[in-house]
Amino acid sequence: MRDARFEFRSATALVALCAYLVAPLLQAKVPAAEAQRLDKELTPIGAERAGSADGVIPAWSGGLPQRDMPRGDNPFAADKPLYTITAQNLQQYAPLLSEGYKALFKTFPDYKMIVYPTRRSASYPQWFYDATRANATKVELTNQGYGFCCAAQGYPFPIPGNGTEVMWNHIMRYNTKGYKGFVNVAATAADGSYVVERNYLELTYVYNNVKSTVDSLKGMNLYALVKTISPPNKAGEANLLHVPIDRIKDQTGVWVYNNSIGRSRRIGEVGYDNPLFDGLMTHDQLDMFNGPLDRYTIKLVGKKEMLIPYNSYRLYDPKLKYKDILQKGHINQDLARYERHRVWVIEAEVRAGYAHRYKKRTFYLDEDSWIVHLQDMYDERDQFWRTAESHSITFANVPVVINGVQVHYDLQSRRYVAINLTNEERKLIEYDWEMDPSYFSPATLKRFATTSQK
Repeated sequence: MRDARFEFRSATALVALCAYLVAPLLQAKVPAAEAQRLDKELTPIGAERAGSADGVIPAWSGGLPQRDMPRGDNPFAADKPLYTITAQNLQQYAPLLSEGYKALFKTFPDYKMIVYPTRRSASYPQWFYDATRANATKVELTNQGYGFCCAAQGYPFPIPGNGTEVMWNHIMRYNTKGYKGFVNVAATAADGSYVVERNYLELTYVYNNVKSTVDSLKGMNLYALVKTISPPNKAGEANLLHVPIDRIKDQTGVWVYNNSIGRSRRIGEVGYDNPLFDGLMTHDQLDMFNGPLDRYTIKLVGKKEMLIPYNSYRLYDPKLKYKDILQKGHINQDLARYERHRVWVIEAEVRAGYAHRYKKRTFYLDEDSWIVHLQDMYDERDQFWRTAESHSITFANVPVVINGVQVHYDLQSRRYVAINLTNEERKLIEYDWEMDPSYFSPATLKRFATTSQK
């Protein structure tokens, strides 16, 4: 792994000015000779092909082969647990655990983690691998790292040299051309009770659409429509989003439909640390992190082996009810699956002159998917506050790795929110759905908000 070539360090206005002055010198693209590593010791998206020294992490063999995958299918259902971590044997496995997991064990005496064999299941279409390989020699950061140029598909930085590039890989990863369907959110109380919020969404990606070009992107990443179906006190709330790639240079478009007046109106940016889901999350925690990057320094710490949620197919089982998953204090850990994987570790701290309710955050990104699987958050007093985990799975029929069920824990209040639950839905999200960007207009928002979806 190369040394970090660029970090935001703006403890004073002078340092911030220096960072601005050196920005034109940023060179994210790598020489052709180095890019050839993607055909040798690295996978097509930049992970290490070799397994771990002790053999616990196997060598990469291409991920799950593409095949039909009926709902409820678990390709690793026959796997047996290797061991279970409890409060009693926690210290034995502490080097493999995030601070968030250690805090969960300390907070909840019944918390446990069931560890299974490591399966490097992440897989993507060949054209996406090809696009990622091409990006290695041509993509570079722009606007002090708040954007990048010269790519329309693929991970922009398969051989990253700094933390900013690593975070861009998570934000711009492949999620198919788009999707539509219902997802559910459950915000819990300290006593274990919860309220389920059902939402319907339609989303189209411009970046990572195989038909897109750098010119046709027009600087955009995605378009989305989101509507709350229930509970009754929230039903009918609807939003339209136009999300650019560089959210500092280009303004994010946000429209809201007002039921009382029957009109759509544009509002300001609602990202960053605006509260979400009963205040248990911030807006930039959606998708584990969705940016922008301007309020934090971004430091690449390195890579390490850790236990992270992986191949948690049981949490998507349509035979389960939400009451089977949601328990007091934490989700039902009998349904969660943990494996040892190599992760990129990123430390983010609030820049001088900026504000965010999370003074410090640590991100852990899986090397085989670039997904943020874990995140630890600290408050303004430098006290540990919250942790979040992503229980990803690979849909081999697409193929794509989805950052689906996520659990965001508030250790201070002993509450959590679980998002993207689909177990009780009649059908799964429809992937590779797309609409022309012109569809995502304020006029469409009104029709979207007032039309019943099934």
